[in-house]
Amino acid sequence: MKPLVLLSVSVAVMAVCGQSVPPAPAPAPAHADLSKRARKMTPEMMMQRFGGFLMPKYDGKYCYLMNAQSRVGDDAIDWVLGQLNQVLALPIRKEKCAVEGNDSLSPVKTAQAKGDNVGAVVSLIDVAGQPSLLVAPEDGWVQVNVAALAKDDPAPENLTNRAKKEIWRAFVLLFGGGHSRFHDDLMRPITSLKDLDSSPNLVSSPEPFNTMMETARTRGITPLYRATYKRACKEGWAPPPTNEYQRAIYEQVKADRERGPTNPITIQPPKK
Repeated sequence: MKPLVLLSVSVAVMAVCGQSVPPAPAPAPAHADLSKRARKMTPEMMMQRFGGFLMPKYDGKYCYLMNAQSRVGDDAIDWVLGQLNQVLALPIRKEKCAVEGNDSLSPVKTAQAKGDNVGAVVSLIDVAGQPSLLVAPEDGWVQVNVAALAKDDPAPENLTNRAKKEIWRAFVLLFGGGHSRFHDDLMRPITSLKDLDSSPNLVSSPEPFNTMMETARTRGITPLYRATYKRACKEGWAPPPTNEYQRAIYEQVKADRERGPTNPITIQPPKK
């Protein structure tokens, strides 16, 4: 089932990247009954039909993003984390920290000292003389240096885009993704800031996603599970209902379970 999920996600991301954009739908005829078109589900409609969305308690490890710089704003960082959450559902915790003295790896050490729930670390620093990207996948950490991305004094928008791309590349490389075969992909070999700027995409193609998920699991980092209240009731982990919609769903699922299947499948024994 999971490969199918990743495949559907991959198609969505390829559309975002501009590598596979479906054609625009044809305009509806003038006489079409627009009232019969599917309406977008509002939060109220989702609550009424499914009881909202829930997440069970997560007991796995986290990937910590330690932000020890201020030149790139939180909006850019959160944008990348939002993209990663959308396509991979990785549990990521972002924390603000500082570089201690001349030790550029101090943010990594701070995160690793948090305990057994640390599966990987992404460190963002602003230290002159360090490379823009430093990867130690065997030790579970990667470091992005904003100072190296800004060494040619780029415009603020250009620096923001560089940071988004490099953070994405950091996550891919940390979790086992390699260089892409596609010419315009963000994960193609990058040898200079000019190469980074020339990439038309701010995110990776779906090519490394399966490998990333497998590597994350080996580090104890598992995807976050999100389900409707109705699904949680069927799976047996839903909390007590908090509103009339959830109460109706809870009672319906309970009644269905007590009643049992009304049309069971019958399999005839083989003929002798």
